[in-house]
Amino acid sequence: MPESDSPSIKVALHVHTLYSACAETRLKDIAGYCREHGIDVLGVTDHDTIAGALALKALAPDLRLIIGEEIRTRNGEIVGLFLNKEIEHGLSPIETCECIKAQGGLIYIPHPFDPFKFHRLRRHALMEVLPMVDIIEVFNGKANLPIFNAFAAAFARRRGKVGAAGSDAHYLDAIGLCSNEMADFRTPQEFLENLRHARLITEHTYPLRTWWVSIKNVLRSEGHKVKHLHER
Repeated sequence: MPESDSPSIKVALHVHTLYSACAETRLKDIAGYCREHGIDVLGVTDHDTIAGALALKALAPDLRLIIGEEIRTRNGEIVGLFLNKEIEHGLSPIETCECIKAQGGLIYIPHPFDPFKFHRLRRHALMEVLPMVDIIEVFNGKANLPIFNAFAAAFARRRGKVGAAGSDAHYLDAIGLCSNEMADFRTPQEFLENLRHARLITEHTYPLRTWWVSIKNVLRSEGHKVKHLHER
């Protein structure tokens, strides 16, 4: 890790809230949880929306947030970090990456080699946008098999891409399951450089609970379509 006058910070990435239809984490619970678990910066990346991240920012202004979005493209999901505007889903991967870059954001590829992640970015699309990619998720906290994380880590090393650990949290106690211990940052580019030298903290859980959360949300008609009913 490069020398820094600042102490290291703990950054938790790839976090979903109730604004994602497959998640159940209520905004009012997040700030306290982060304080209790020493999480300094939280990357909120709900599916196809930044509304949850913006609402959390208003609700807990003392919590440092990276506003993000896990965007469904025509060939799989791409995460944009450091966004200020929501990016439309259903674009091509290249168009999506261009929209992220136009905002000065960073392009983060989640769970690229887990074949059971049905919405992962397909390999041909990954190779097409790879020159634009900033970060590869080399450890996903709920990969279906650990070897899929190993594939991602090897790919990032070969391609010279920055690696990150992402919790892929869909419920409260998965936040920070994986995190990145790194030097503090002020800008997206400084974040990227410091992440390159981060110590990745990795724990793994199988995704059955997330599937159960999704089923419960369907049965209760919850999820982001009625998210505003569950925030107070």
